[in-house]
Amino acid sequence: MRATIAALGGYCLVAFLFFGLPLLAEPGKQYLGEPNDPQIPIWSFAWWPHAILHGQNPFVTHAVWAPVGVNLAWVNTIPPIALLAAPLTWTIGAIGAYNVAAVLLPAVSSWTAFLLCRHVTRRLWPSLFGGYVFGFSSYMLGHLSGQPQLTGVFLLPLVALLVLRRVEGTLSPRAFVLWLGLVLGVQLYLALEVGFTLTVALACALVLAYLFVPDERRRLARSVPAIAAAYAVAAVVASPILYYALTDLRKTGFQPPEHFVADLANVVVPTRVEAAGAGWTRSIAAHFPANNTERGAYLGVALLVLLCLYVWQQRRRAGTRFLAAALLLALYASLGPHLTVAGHELIPLPTVFGHEALTLPGIGKTHLALFNNILPIRFTVYFALAAAVIAAIWTARAPAGAAMALGGLSVLLLVPNPVAWRTTYSIPAFFTNARYRPCIPVGANVLPQPIGSGGDAMLWQVERAFRFRMAGGRLQTSPPSPFHHPQATAQIGVGYLPVRNQPQLLRAYARRFGVSFAIVDERQARTWAPALDRIAQRHELGGVLLYPIGRSLPAGCPSA
Repeated sequence: MRATIAALGGYCLVAFLFFGLPLLAEPGKQYLGEPNDPQIPIWSFAWWPHAILHGQNPFVTHAVWAPVGVNLAWVNTIPPIALLAAPLTWTIGAIGAYNVAAVLLPAVSSWTAFLLCRHVTRRLWPSLFGGYVFGFSSYMLGHLSGQPQLTGVFLLPLVALLVLRRVEGTLSPRAFVLWLGLVLGVQLYLALEVGFTLTVALACALVLAYLFVPDERRRLARSVPAIAAAYAVAAVVASPILYYALTDLRKTGFQPPEHFVADLANVVVPTRVEAAGAGWTRSIAAHFPANNTERGAYLGVALLVLLCLYVWQQRRRAGTRFLAAALLLALYASLGPHLTVAGHELIPLPTVFGHEALTLPGIGKTHLALFNNILPIRFTVYFALAAAVIAAIWTARAPAGAAMALGGLSVLLLVPNPVAWRTTYSIPAFFTNARYRPCIPVGANVLPQPIGSGGDAMLWQVERAFRFRMAGGRLQTSPPSPFHHPQATAQIGVGYLPVRNQPQLLRAYARRFGVSFAIVDERQARTWAPALDRIAQRHELGGVLLYPIGRSLPAGCPSA
């Protein structure tokens, strides 16, 4: 028990040194991640406790994209983490709570992988190494850009551990069903996408185990009904979010999945999120599909050599064949519909993942719900987990010198780039100073400019504790469908740069959605203010430009 607790503390310390310590250079002025993505979880950390305490439906919000609102089932608002962090949110604010969670999630994921590896190896140091390989993997480093729903994958190793213990017979059927059902249910709240890919990965793992581990076939077959029962429990646990997800089923993804695939060269070529890829590999990595956030196939030469040694040296073992097959299948799934090497699409690959629409016999082109909502590159989380378990097993059995040399070099090649993900922010005094509070009545519908990407409107609303609604925002890459049509709505709602007839479009937008105030960040006034100046009176207050639309300033609002 002491070693287990010490392992968690050690991983937390490493995560703090890597990701938390740099934030202390400007305390209270930075958050972990790129400028835009972290604003979604920061908003969520504030929204969930706020909605529950005020008796609002937390799964559907009208605070953003008002008055239409947004179904949050398909938005990655991570309610379990947001609610767990509520005391921190109330104490140090949503941004501070997000920073703490974002820093600690890789450590917690490392720790649960450590638990899995220790069960398999019964060894401390090899298990610590395996936990590190998973929790600080390339997949994890990339999604520190501001996607805690994808770094909070600490339940995946626990699912593997529970299934392994059930097959071994060291966990009773009743306890297995309850624990696995609870874990799967919580995972659905954390991220529906990961919950779905986990189900696919679990089904594939059972098939591979049946094929490659014949001595365990009877036990595997006996475990299937218990796994099905656990999914029934999970459906009950996650019934609220499943209801809202299925009643507003998202048939296509917000991003084209065929553009977010793994590049085979990325397995040995790092990107800018690793210290090893901060310089010499940029010209190569720039040709990889997607972006730095979604280039998570990197293992490094040392770890790849270690994996090959394990497969060769232990090739006669059934467990080795199973793990090798699982590793390769996860990598294959992440490649999507084409084999891509150094940015070049070489040959098509048969797969159901990575197609915006599949052509099915007798049906033609069709969207497969769920399959079309995931990005193939994200299967690298299972690639990293399989690599972590193999790394732990090989290190436990290898000569001490070889284990230390290859293990140490593997860790060094995975060390993150300390300057990869940090954003400096500044919230105008208009939202932080109480003297400006009367300027916007409670419940007023506000149009922020810029409306989404490139702006801080989500942070503004959090700072004001949801006292005003927004006819815009950024909870997903595109607004709800009513904001797409007609053209007068789409031009403003999607956040395109101003056009010649912008004042007319703004008037139409304000009438349709009941906008009573527009707010422009003073730092971006040159872009967004000219059109608003033609339809409302400008008031320079606390670092913003406030435009009352069709009204005067409320009583009690200080003049400029």
